Amino acid sequence: MSDNTQFCPEDLTFVSKEIVEDLKGSSGDHQQKCCEHFLLALALCHSVLVEPNKDDPQKLDIKAQSPDESALVSTARQLGYSFVGSSKSGLIVEIQGVQKEFQVLNVLEFNSSRKRMSCIIKIPGSTPNDEPKALLICKGADSVIYSRLDRTQNDATLLEKTALHLEEYATEGLRTLCLAQRELTWSEYERWVKTYDVAAASVTNREEELDKVTDVIERELILLGGTAIEDRLQDGVPDSIALLAEAGIKLWVLTGDKVETAINIGFSCNVLNNDMELLVVKASGEDVEEFGSDPIQVVNNLVTKYLREKFGMSGSEEELKEAKREHGLPQGNFAVIIDGDALKVALNGEEMRRKFLLLCKNCKAVLCCRVSPAQKAAVVKLVKKTLDVMTLAIGDGSNDVAMIQSADVGVGIAGEEGRQAVMCSDYAIGQFRYVTRLVLVHGKWCYKRLAEMIPQFFYKNVIFTLSLFWYGIYNNFDGSYLFEYTYLTFYNLAFTSVPVILLAVLDQDVSDTVSMLVPQLYRVGILRKEWNQTKFLWYMLDGVYQSVICFFFPYLAYHKNMVVTENGLGLDHRYFVGVFVTAIAVTSCNFYVFMEQYRWDWFCGLFICLSLAVFYGWTGIWTSSSSSNEFYKGAARVFAQPAYWAVLFVGVLFCLLPRFTIDCIRKIFYPKDIEIVREMWLRGDFDLYPQGYDLRTLAGPE
Repeated sequence: MSDNTQFCPEDLTFVSKEIVEDLKGSSGDHQQKCCEHFLLALALCHSVLVEPNKDDPQKLDIKAQSPDESALVSTARQLGYSFVGSSKSGLIVEIQGVQKEFQVLNVLEFNSSRKRMSCIIKIPGSTPNDEPKALLICKGADSVIYSRLDRTQNDATLLEKTALHLEEYATEGLRTLCLAQRELTWSEYERWVKTYDVAAASVTNREEELDKVTDVIERELILLGGTAIEDRLQDGVPDSIALLAEAGIKLWVLTGDKVETAINIGFSCNVLNNDMELLVVKASGEDVEEFGSDPIQVVNNLVTKYLREKFGMSGSEEELKEAKREHGLPQGNFAVIIDGDALKVALNGEEMRRKFLLLCKNCKAVLCCRVSPAQKAAVVKLVKKTLDVMTLAIGDGSNDVAMIQSADVGVGIAGEEGRQAVMCSDYAIGQFRYVTRLVLVHGKWCYKRLAEMIPQFFYKNVIFTLSLFWYGIYNNFDGSYLFEYTYLTFYNLAFTSVPVILLAVLDQDVSDTVSMLVPQLYRVGILRKEWNQTKFLWYMLDGVYQSVICFFFPYLAYHKNMVVTENGLGLDHRYFVGVFVTAIAVTSCNFYVFMEQYRWDWFCGLFICLSLAVFYGWTGIWTSSSSSNEFYKGAARVFAQPAYWAVLFVGVLFCLLPRFTIDCIRKIFYPKDIEIVREMWLRGDFDLYPQGYDLRTLAGPE
């Protein structure tokens, strides 16, 4: 149509023959002026920056906090309204090849509670003597803008038609916004700006004061038009969510999008499916008038109705206590859809929160729409504190920061929305699909490792400590040690620490490929089967039993006539008895760790042997020095006796035999899911799948 220095065909994202014809005047002068004014509003009402392209300095790259803002400004540029920079007093826009400067008087920033942003542009008078005017351009959520429109100055037919179009776009999964304006006389603007300056200078409650002042001027608006932006899903998102659901993870979607948009996205990314019954909770509307006139009454009646009819529940405290103990998958095929206004009611009051949580707990998916960052954080905190579960929050924008920080585990996605979420998260990933590997592979491995490492650490200390207790029975608990003092130092430091540490770092129940192919293996963590009090008590009982073996087997060897040596030198010192006890404890502990870990390889086996070698090596080296005092030549005298090796062999055998027998019986007759999958893995059932199996190959192996 005219010169556009910033037009680049390769970057074209908006193609419409109709709007081009309208801009040419084919539909009349009025439609042409409306389109031009709408595009100019897009080029002015934003917070983006531009900078020269590194490869082509004549081309300006758009930098925005939000990809939506970038898309809207880029679309205006492609149609001849290019934002090319800022000046000291305003913005410079190139309109069909001609640069013009617009003085920006004020910018009313976007925030989560306002859900809109505005800018006020100064319009010079027709002549130097005429008073200027101020034009407020407001851009925000369609529900917010529509509630602030002037009903007398807007065409009712146009409003209805635009609302229908926006609803159609939202149903298709597009993100919708509206633009509106208000023309102010200069005297009106001057009166308002005085109150704005006072609020901006306020020391206390500054944000609240600014919101009150901006609320006054952002009213009586005239609608300019609406926009719809496609927010494409990243590769692998539907498959990732399907895998997480198979793993037993409950999915809650907290979004600022409209209900229709959120439902469409929910279906496209497998959070919702066609077999699900959607339980919609909202505070107002013609279809909920039968539930009351007050929003609190409507939401309460809706939630109570769904609980009673779908799940046979009343929302009592006893039902909530039972829900805390039950961590299995929901039985029904339901999903909750709730908007921001209804959520505000649902989070207000203990009884209402309890009913809302019980409803969501019994549904397979939850979609909270039109929610603010504060509401996102409130929902996460409510679930975390009330249902006794671990929560993971994942987001990619600044509006997700509060939610990410409120969860037990926060994951930030580095992308179009900036790096605010990444900077505030526990883990940072490049794409959403990577969260499946983070959770199903590394999360499961870490859970299994910690579930084995923690009781192992307590177990090995119970053996060593209780051996001293049994010794105390025979010395009237006089405080003397059975062990030479360096054994007390090195038992945890060198003799038994490395095998447990390697288990905590390297152990894997199955490979990463199998973990992704069988996501149901993750459920043991949700159901708390691998780490619980029962398991811990069994380890403690095992430690008590083995401490009895470690002390009393050497004791029985000395009981009748002590240990008879070839050279006649006695082994009746308590430190020599301590060598017997320590050797059995160290050997049985290290082999116990090896027996209970999933991954057996030469590396772990090597360090178990090295740990035993450190025990024998240190005993030999230390007792060769006269600095060991009464322990002098202890290694040569103890290790030279056949009785020592006989007691060591029988003691280790009796320590490990009960647990080995129980494990064999359980794995043969009562195998766990992981043991069955491991047999399939060793049999080669998963060999066709490549190592490092990725979601992009979900069709299966070639």
